Amino acid sequence: MIVSAGPLLALSMSDDTRLISAVSFAAMLPWLLLSLPAGVFLDRTNRQSVMINANLVRAFIFAAVSFVAITNTLSIYFLILASAALGVCELLFDMSAQAILPAIVTPDQLEKANSRLFISQIVSNGFIGLPLGAWIFAIAIGAPFAINAFALLIAAFLIKSLRVKANDPSAISNNSYMYDLREGFGWLWSHKLLRTLAIMLGLANMCGMFAQAVFVKFARDELGLGAKGFGLLLATISIGSVLGGLFGEYFGKKLGMTTAILSSYFVFGLSDAIPGLFPHIWAVAIGGVVMSIAGTMWNVITVSARQRLIPAELFGRVNSVYRFIGTGTTAIGALIGGQIAFNYGLRATYLLSAAILLTALCILGPVFLRANKIYIEPERTPAPPSIT
Repeated sequence: MIVSAGPLLALSMSDDTRLISAVSFAAMLPWLLLSLPAGVFLDRTNRQSVMINANLVRAFIFAAVSFVAITNTLSIYFLILASAALGVCELLFDMSAQAILPAIVTPDQLEKANSRLFISQIVSNGFIGLPLGAWIFAIAIGAPFAINAFALLIAAFLIKSLRVKANDPSAISNNSYMYDLREGFGWLWSHKLLRTLAIMLGLANMCGMFAQAVFVKFARDELGLGAKGFGLLLATISIGSVLGGLFGEYFGKKLGMTTAILSSYFVFGLSDAIPGLFPHIWAVAIGGVVMSIAGTMWNVITVSARQRLIPAELFGRVNSVYRFIGTGTTAIGALIGGQIAFNYGLRATYLLSAAILLTALCILGPVFLRANKIYIEPERTPAPPSIT
């Protein structure tokens, strides 16, 4: 609900693309600043407790946003600060969730488990949350945030019901944070395949945020959509994510990791070019659906590969380095996107993204192919020790 209501709230307070994009920048900045120390922290603490507490804090922040919105005392700067705090919670929650999954399912079930997780998230977020958030926002500006606060409280209790073993004290590192940080960075950088995938993901996320950070303004000014139409468009685009979640595992095995990864990346660039060249609702919907299919397939394959290849005792810190490179760039992309839109127009955010991604594919594609030659196929990969 917040994915649609949040940008609408920002747009209601400012028409400046730089300030609108600053909300996305603040939300993603923790991935750039805190990913690395958070990974070391998660290897030393109970990840289930981190997820519960992160949701409780998020619930409080959303309740506060709802209150100031209802009382008409909310400013764009308060929303930026709230987005930053929510970003910290999201970082801790998401990284903990990825680390816990291999302790719940066997290694050969990772693709299926990740596919089902993505599908459940997409259905609840895309088909229910996106249009509902926009519609409720049009009726009561603070309601989507209040409902989300309540939902996060329920989610915290659901996570508490999971039976996950506590960390083995003997497996917790006694080294300094800096030592563990260097160890995680060194492990990832020496793994050619994961290093290449992290760089490719970083570029894709950065470029994708050029347009995404100001998409609500693009939808209003270029497509002529109001709040309800904006929610429906986002829900339509999420169809691609559902299809990707349903068939991501199948296509990954059918095409093979190499073809699936390179095909997804080509689609990333192509799908951004479509709205830039044809600023029409149908073009944005088609480009978004195609990109969502490719994005979900990419996530299913690469997340499963990380969970399989990274040693359990190093997962938190190594995955944090991966996310620092792959996700931290979204903050930079949001900042750049606001400037591009302000100086060159909203369509330029799509066109520049497409140009960079297709160029990156030509350069990094051969690097990925060479690195992939040493990748061990899933059925031949030894099972990692369970994560506690």
